[in-house]
Amino acid sequence: MERDWRVRGISDCDLELLPEVFSWPKLCSQSEAVERLAYMGTLEDSTVKDVLCKTPRGVHALPLPSKVENIESSALKLPWWPDLETPNSLLPGLFETGHIFQMVDIEQNDCVLLIGPRGNWWTEIILHLGAKKIMVLETDNGRREVLQNRWRDLRLDIVAKALNCEIEWCGLEYVNKENSYVWDKIIITGGLNTIPSNLLKDIDINGEIWTPIKNNNRVVLQKITKEIFGEIKSQQITLWDVDMLDRYTENILCGSLIFEEDLVKEGLEESPDLIRDAWLCANENPTRDRLGPESLLEIIEEVWHSKDILIEKNNISVKDSIAKDLFKMGHVLQKIGVFRIAAEHHGTSYLLSPSAESACYLGKTYSIDNEDSLAWQRKAIETNPHFGEAWNEIGEILMKRGEVQNAINWFREAIASKNYSKRGVAWTNLTRAQMELNQDISAFFSAQKASELFPDDKELKELLFYLSEDLV
Repeated sequence: MERDWRVRGISDCDLELLPEVFSWPKLCSQSEAVERLAYMGTLEDSTVKDVLCKTPRGVHALPLPSKVENIESSALKLPWWPDLETPNSLLPGLFETGHIFQMVDIEQNDCVLLIGPRGNWWTEIILHLGAKKIMVLETDNGRREVLQNRWRDLRLDIVAKALNCEIEWCGLEYVNKENSYVWDKIIITGGLNTIPSNLLKDIDINGEIWTPIKNNNRVVLQKITKEIFGEIKSQQITLWDVDMLDRYTENILCGSLIFEEDLVKEGLEESPDLIRDAWLCANENPTRDRLGPESLLEIIEEVWHSKDILIEKNNISVKDSIAKDLFKMGHVLQKIGVFRIAAEHHGTSYLLSPSAESACYLGKTYSIDNEDSLAWQRKAIETNPHFGEAWNEIGEILMKRGEVQNAINWFREAIASKNYSKRGVAWTNLTRAQMELNQDISAFFSAQKASELFPDDKELKELLFYLSEDLV
């Protein structure tokens, strides 16, 4: 790696004069992440907050081939089942899980039917929220057996006894059986096309079914209640982009089919290759299992597939893949203004697989008067001297600090970089810097270059017109 940057003929852009990294943000523990959600006002229920602090998400995920410290506290989804084509194979994030359990409001001694247990994590949460009976309905016989084995391996059967909570496991045969169960809450974690009418008989008066139902090509979490005199009411709550349940399961839950044992699918066996593939693809669909208004889901989709993200490697390892996903998630968090948590995602991404992108975007999470804003841009260039965005970012920081002449040199180096998808931004910045120094002729030619790259930018057209008038 080059250390004397003046060898490149850019003596006015000496990285050695920039500060070095002082602080290195990394993912925090799950309990601290939950406390932050509470501090930010997105987790107001103290009981749910306390339960999330003591029910670690990571232990319910598939074993991670490469250790990533505190991965459970990240905003990424974690795979608990190796076949991601199967519905409900991911563990949702803390934000989504906290919001849902706040709304469902499980009370002491509630009886709860959970359809789609999410790798035992949500079952454990319901247990600690004080339910006296939990029925776990998993449609796949193989998956159900794995879940039961994992439950015992984690000694959660002992915890359930200590908390006087009865845990039962069943498949779809439960729906068509005559039974005496009456549930206070039924939670379904996969999407349906209509109300699960076959379950209405099983909820108590004032009982609730919480289920995602497809509506106008969006899956919406709905609250279905049975009131006095048997009246059924349905209330749309929020978008929840979950997997749709398979047609056979839906037809049984919604009343048009009777369960047949021969049609039950058997699960597959885990293998190192399948586990690796699950971790590689867990966050491939950025909005899968995300909860929130349409505007938020659109931001996630747009930023995740943004051209700003240049990290690409052939035969990517699990570690590199998670680093890339952490960077993308950090980018999303930056866009919605959650800078500290964004910085932790970028910092952990860099630790796993150093990239100029993660260092550069980490630098952007700091205010311009914080030396780490420059230090991380320096780290980005040391990682990849051809990454133009970091050179441009340094120029912007210096310009905002009033060091306009110095900034010009960094904008020029950004323009000359081999790897820069936003070269027009640097040309625009160079134009403004030259105008501040009354270098109007140079500014005119810089504005022309910027306008060629941004032909539809009205502000640039006006700027170019203004500068051309002064040259007449």
